[in-house]
Amino acid sequence: MLITKVVNTGIIILAAGESSRLGSPKQLLEFNNKYLLQYIIDISLASLTENVVLVLGAYENKIKTLLDLKNIKSIHNANWKIGMSSSIQCGLEAMLKINPDIEAVVFVLCDQPYLSTTILNEIITKHLETGTEIVNCHYTDIFGPPVLFHKCLFPYLKLLKGNEGAIGVVKQFHEKVSHVNFPKGDSDIDTMSDYHKLLQNYAH
Repeated sequence: MLITKVVNTGIIILAAGESSRLGSPKQLLEFNNKYLLQYIIDISLASLTENVVLVLGAYENKIKTLLDLKNIKSIHNANWKIGMSSSIQCGLEAMLKINPDIEAVVFVLCDQPYLSTTILNEIITKHLETGTEIVNCHYTDIFGPPVLFHKCLFPYLKLLKGNEGAIGVVKQFHEKVSHVNFPKGDSDIDTMSDYHKLLQNYAH
Protein backbone atom coordinates (compact mmCIF):
# COMPACT_ATOMS: atom_id res chain seq x y z
CA MET A 1 0.00 0.00 0.00
CA LEU A 2 1.34 3.43 -0.95
CA ILE A 3 1.74 5.74 2.04
CA THR A 4 1.07 9.44 1.54
CA LYS A 5 3.84 11.19 3.41
CA VAL A 6 3.15 14.10 5.76
CA VAL A 7 5.52 16.91 4.81
CA ASN A 8 4.98 19.22 7.80
CA THR A 9 5.70 16.70 10.59
CA GLY A 10 9.12 15.25 11.43
CA ILE A 11 10.72 12.57 13.59
CA ILE A 12 13.87 13.22 15.62
CA ILE A 13 15.67 10.11 16.89
CA LEU A 14 17.76 10.81 19.98
CA ALA A 15 20.75 8.45 19.99
CA ALA A 16 23.70 10.52 21.22
CA GLY A 17 24.16 9.08 24.72
CA GLU A 18 27.00 6.88 25.94
CA SER A 19 24.85 4.23 27.70
CA SER A 20 26.92 4.57 30.88
CA ARG A 21 24.77 2.21 32.95
CA LEU A 22 24.79 -0.45 30.25
CA GLY A 23 28.57 -0.44 29.74
CA SER A 24 28.30 -0.67 25.94
CA PRO A 25 26.39 1.26 23.24
CA LYS A 26 22.70 0.43 23.54
CA GLN A 27 22.35 1.69 19.97
CA LEU A 28 24.32 -1.36 18.80
CA LEU A 29 22.59 -4.08 20.81
CA GLU A 30 21.20 -6.80 18.58
CA PHE A 31 17.43 -6.99 18.43
CA ASN A 32 15.08 -8.67 15.96
CA ASN A 33 18.04 -9.53 13.68
CA LYS A 34 19.17 -5.90 13.55
CA TYR A 35 21.04 -3.40 15.64
CA LEU A 36 18.52 -1.74 17.94
CA LEU A 37 19.13 1.71 16.49
CA GLN A 38 18.78 0.37 12.94
CA TYR A 39 15.39 -1.03 13.91
CA ILE A 40 14.28 2.37 15.25
CA ILE A 41 15.58 4.10 12.12
CA ASP A 42 13.78 1.69 9.81
CA ILE A 43 10.39 1.99 11.51
CA SER A 44 10.75 5.78 11.53
CA LEU A 45 11.56 5.93 7.82
CA ALA A 46 8.53 3.72 7.14
CA SER A 47 6.20 6.13 8.96
CA LEU A 48 3.93 8.84 7.58
CA THR A 49 6.56 11.56 7.84
CA GLU A 50 9.14 12.23 5.15
CA ASN A 51 11.41 14.18 7.54
CA VAL A 52 13.60 12.05 9.85
CA VAL A 53 16.66 13.32 11.71
CA LEU A 54 19.08 11.16 13.71
CA VAL A 55 21.09 12.80 16.50
CA LEU A 56 24.40 11.04 17.21
CA GLY A 57 27.14 11.75 19.72
CA ALA A 58 29.18 9.36 21.85
CA TYR A 59 29.52 6.47 19.37
CA GLU A 60 28.95 8.31 16.11
CA ASN A 61 31.89 6.85 14.18
CA LYS A 62 31.14 3.27 15.16
CA ILE A 63 27.44 3.67 14.41
CA LYS A 64 28.16 5.17 11.00
CA THR A 65 30.43 2.22 10.22
CA LEU A 66 27.91 -0.46 11.19
CA LEU A 67 24.49 0.98 10.31
CA ASP A 68 22.76 1.86 7.06
CA LEU A 69 22.21 5.62 7.29
CA LYS A 70 21.97 6.48 3.60
CA ASN A 71 18.26 7.33 3.76
CA ILE A 72 18.38 9.42 6.91
CA LYS A 73 19.82 12.81 7.86
CA SER A 74 22.30 12.18 10.68
CA ILE A 75 23.83 15.02 12.68
CA HIS A 76 26.47 15.22 15.37
CA ASN A 77 25.66 16.67 18.77
CA ALA A 78 29.00 18.03 19.95
CA ASN A 79 27.46 18.75 23.36
CA TRP A 80 26.07 15.28 24.01
CA LYS A 81 27.81 15.10 27.40
CA ILE A 82 25.57 17.92 28.64
CA GLY A 83 22.59 15.58 28.50
CA MET A 84 19.27 14.95 26.76
CA SER A 85 18.40 18.63 26.41
CA SER A 86 21.32 19.22 24.06
CA SER A 87 20.19 16.43 21.73
CA ILE A 88 16.61 17.71 21.71
CA GLN A 89 17.79 21.18 20.77
CA CYS A 90 20.39 19.96 18.26
CA GLY A 91 17.80 17.78 16.53
CA LEU A 92 15.21 20.52 16.47
CA GLU A 93 17.66 22.99 14.96
CA ALA A 94 18.61 20.50 12.25
CA MET A 95 14.97 19.70 11.48
CA LEU A 96 14.12 23.38 11.04
CA LYS A 97 17.05 23.79 8.65
CA ILE A 98 15.86 20.84 6.58
CA ASN A 99 12.26 22.03 6.56
CA PRO A 100 11.66 25.56 7.89
CA ASP A 101 7.91 24.98 7.50
CA ILE A 102 7.81 22.04 9.90
CA GLU A 103 4.67 22.17 12.05
CA ALA A 104 5.40 19.42 14.56
CA VAL A 105 8.11 16.96 15.57
CA VAL A 106 8.04 13.56 17.28
CA PHE A 107 10.96 12.80 19.59
CA VAL A 108 11.89 9.12 19.52
CA LEU A 109 14.34 7.34 21.85
CA CYS A 110 16.69 4.65 20.59
CA ASP A 111 15.95 2.10 23.32
CA GLN A 112 12.23 1.30 23.07
CA PRO A 113 12.31 -2.07 21.27
CA TYR A 114 8.53 -2.49 21.15
CA LEU A 115 8.03 0.74 19.26
CA SER A 116 6.46 0.30 15.81
CA THR A 117 5.63 2.28 12.71
CA THR A 118 1.96 1.84 13.65
CA ILE A 119 2.43 3.67 16.96
CA LEU A 120 4.40 6.47 15.31
CA ASN A 121 1.64 6.89 12.73
CA GLU A 122 -1.00 6.93 15.47
CA ILE A 123 0.85 9.78 17.19
CA ILE A 124 1.09 11.80 13.98
CA THR A 125 -2.52 11.09 12.99
CA LYS A 126 -3.81 11.99 16.47
CA HIS A 127 -2.17 15.40 16.18
CA LEU A 128 -3.41 16.00 12.65
CA GLU A 129 -6.98 14.98 13.47
CA THR A 130 -7.34 16.74 16.84
CA GLY A 131 -4.91 19.64 16.60
CA THR A 132 -3.58 18.77 20.06
CA GLU A 133 -0.23 20.51 20.63
CA ILE A 134 1.32 17.55 22.51
CA VAL A 135 0.74 13.85 21.89
CA ASN A 136 2.55 11.32 24.06
CA CYS A 137 2.18 7.64 24.84
CA HIS A 138 0.23 5.84 27.54
CA TYR A 139 2.05 2.77 28.82
CA THR A 140 0.59 0.36 31.37
CA ASP A 141 0.18 2.97 34.10
CA ILE A 142 2.42 5.91 33.12
CA PHE A 143 2.98 8.25 30.19
CA GLY A 144 6.11 8.86 28.17
CA PRO A 145 7.85 9.01 24.78
CA PRO A 146 7.66 9.04 21.86
CA VAL A 147 6.13 12.48 22.18
CA LEU A 148 4.99 14.99 19.57
CA PHE A 149 5.22 18.75 20.00
CA HIS A 150 3.58 21.40 17.86
CA LYS A 151 5.83 24.27 16.77
CA CYS A 152 4.19 26.65 19.26
CA LEU A 153 6.12 24.75 21.96
CA PHE A 154 9.51 24.76 20.21
CA PRO A 155 10.67 27.84 22.19
CA TYR A 156 10.11 25.93 25.45
CA LEU A 157 12.10 22.94 24.18
CA LYS A 158 14.97 25.32 23.43
CA LEU A 159 15.02 26.36 27.11
CA LEU A 160 15.65 22.85 28.46
CA LYS A 161 18.92 22.37 30.34
CA GLY A 162 21.22 19.50 31.28
CA ASN A 163 19.72 16.03 31.27
CA GLU A 164 16.20 17.43 31.38
CA GLY A 165 14.04 15.61 28.88
CA ALA A 166 10.93 16.91 27.18
CA ILE A 167 8.77 15.71 30.09
CA GLY A 168 9.22 19.14 31.69
CA VAL A 169 7.42 20.80 28.79
CA VAL A 170 4.71 18.12 28.84
CA LYS A 171 4.04 18.81 32.54
CA GLN A 172 4.08 22.56 32.00
CA PHE A 173 1.37 22.29 29.34
CA HIS A 174 -0.56 19.28 30.62
CA GLU A 175 -3.83 20.79 29.40
CA LYS A 176 -2.56 20.56 25.82
CA VAL A 177 -1.76 16.81 25.95
CA SER A 178 -3.50 13.86 24.34
CA HIS A 179 -2.33 10.26 24.24
CA VAL A 180 -2.05 7.10 22.20
CA ASN A 181 -1.66 3.63 23.69
CA PHE A 182 1.78 2.00 23.74
CA PRO A 183 1.30 -0.97 26.12
CA LYS A 184 4.99 -2.01 26.25
CA GLY A 185 6.44 1.48 26.09
CA ASP A 186 7.95 1.18 29.54
CA SER A 187 10.26 -1.59 28.30
CA ASP A 188 13.49 0.27 27.69
CA ILE A 189 17.13 -0.74 28.05
CA ASP A 190 19.34 0.88 30.67
CA THR A 191 21.22 -2.16 31.99
CA MET A 192 22.35 -5.57 30.73
CA SER A 193 19.65 -7.06 32.94
CA ASP A 194 17.05 -5.07 30.97
CA TYR A 195 18.52 -6.36 27.72
CA HIS A 196 18.57 -10.01 28.77
CA LYS A 197 15.01 -9.70 30.03
CA LEU A 198 13.96 -8.24 26.68
CA LEU A 199 15.55 -11.10 24.74
CA GLN A 200 13.94 -13.67 27.00
CA ASN A 201 10.48 -12.11 26.73
CA TYR A 202 10.72 -11.43 23.01
CA ALA A 203 11.58 -15.06 22.32
CA HIS A 204 8.28 -16.22 23.83
